Amino acid sequence: MKMKKFFAAAAAFAICANMAACGSTSDNTGTTSETDDAEVSSAADNNSDTSSESKNVTLCESWTFDAGFYAVVHGGMSSNYGISYWGHNFYDTLVVYEDGEYKGSLAEKWDVSEDGKEYTFTLRDGIKFSDGTPCDAAAVKKSLEAATVNLGMYIGSYGKLMTVIDTIEAPDESTVVIKLTQPYYGTLNDLSTCNPLGIVNPNGFNDDLTYKADDFQTMTMGTGPYMYQGDFDGSVYTFVRNPYYWGEAPETDTFKIKVIPDNDAKVLALRSGEIDAITGAARLSADAYTELSADSSFGTAINDEPTLTNYIGFNMSKAPFDDKNVRLAVEYAIDKDSISNDVFQGTMTPADTLFSRSKPYCDVDVTVYDYDPDKAAQLLDEAGWTDSDGDGIREKDGTPLEMTMLYTSDYGSIGDGMLAIASQLGKVGFKVDVSDMDMMTYYGASMNGEYDIIHYRTYGGSFDPFTIVTNMDPAVSADPVAVQFAAFLPEGIISELDCSSDENRINEIYKTILTTIPDEALCVPFANTVELAAWNSEKINGYEFCSDSQYVEVSGIDLK
Repeated sequence: MKMKKFFAAAAAFAICANMAACGSTSDNTGTTSETDDAEVSSAADNNSDTSSESKNVTLCESWTFDAGFYAVVHGGMSSNYGISYWGHNFYDTLVVYEDGEYKGSLAEKWDVSEDGKEYTFTLRDGIKFSDGTPCDAAAVKKSLEAATVNLGMYIGSYGKLMTVIDTIEAPDESTVVIKLTQPYYGTLNDLSTCNPLGIVNPNGFNDDLTYKADDFQTMTMGTGPYMYQGDFDGSVYTFVRNPYYWGEAPETDTFKIKVIPDNDAKVLALRSGEIDAITGAARLSADAYTELSADSSFGTAINDEPTLTNYIGFNMSKAPFDDKNVRLAVEYAIDKDSISNDVFQGTMTPADTLFSRSKPYCDVDVTVYDYDPDKAAQLLDEAGWTDSDGDGIREKDGTPLEMTMLYTSDYGSIGDGMLAIASQLGKVGFKVDVSDMDMMTYYGASMNGEYDIIHYRTYGGSFDPFTIVTNMDPAVSADPVAVQFAAFLPEGIISELDCSSDENRINEIYKTILTTIPDEALCVPFANTVELAAWNSEKINGYEFCSDSQYVEVSGIDLK
């Protein structure tokens, strides 16, 4: 089954969720000289200094990095999100998306052919991987080609680009040319995603371009500000500065990630001084954030910009959600403001649209439904669902309006939200039981259509809206919930979008998609995830969220 990261998402669901290479040596052997080895060893030793004079911080994560530290992480490699949320600390991409535009990262500039099928990137001079190997065009070419190999069956789940690359060329040390089989409007966007297109050292690949899994268990192979050298004691990973990092040196010399699966235990660890900060809404419940915000011993921050949208998805292939009126009843029955304020305590914001209007192509006026339980009841009456026996549960032709809502509570306070939604639906005549599944069971049920109603998420970050819209195409079928939307759209419209280079037409298609979703009540957006952070105020001044705030960037931590 296919996972998104997000992984990133999305990873999808930010699964839903979710490479590039490093430079070759002058003799193209993939090895460094003895002098280079000594230089790397000395630099690494300096970076490993954890004396009282060095600045270090301990953070936390819910899982071990069992898949290793390769930039590509998918469901066939790991049962969790792997390093997806941390990858930006180790790997750079050709471009980044910041402040509403694409900017150069490893590439300092680029040109696009008139037909939209050829992208020519000029790399920055002098960039090296963490072992001192130059990050040149040949390395980038190998990394991108390896990404397609190592994604395997998941190749379309992390963006359309990897499925439409014809050739990648490196005509000289600083130039990379990507030729496509068709224009793709999201090319730069997909190239900004660290998983799977963070640039990776070519020394990490076998001759057939498969990645060296054993090597990535003990090291990172990127150009980012930090690197891993295999320092893991069973519960804590230690990372040090990359001595060859090309950007502004980060303030923190070393950072640790302590594995703490339970979110309540994370808060206890913060209070005891075992860790210094908790970053990300997935790791911090609304109750814990509110509690820590009221304690002067801790600093807290909340990011205003939504990272992804939580929504209720329907199985529209069967009753009762094959009926638009029943879907509309769910729209009117959910009090989004109450859920945001009372359940999530302001740590999520109400959502009326599948994507935030700040996302590319998503600033579109659409139908918005206000909370109106009386309207919900009317629609159910019109659909033939009535409570004939007075037990509070509607029925039709002897079948009660009863169902189970699936969710996975791996993310903050979402379980409390599901209980609240079930209660609100109950007030208009639904009987909704909630089922908290482990991640893989949940994915299996969703992929197999074994649900009536389900909590789902967009993929977040750079995956929204590009990847989730592509996955609405039945020819792709990588998203079991969103793929159902295609039946309500003009035939072939997603395929047309993905090969269009006409900005006017792209905007027209997005308008069609984004207006159809609420008009047909294809899903019910109810809350935007905004990122959270909490820290020990005796050690940390503050935390600045990165441009894609669901990912953790240690350089955003301001130490005292």
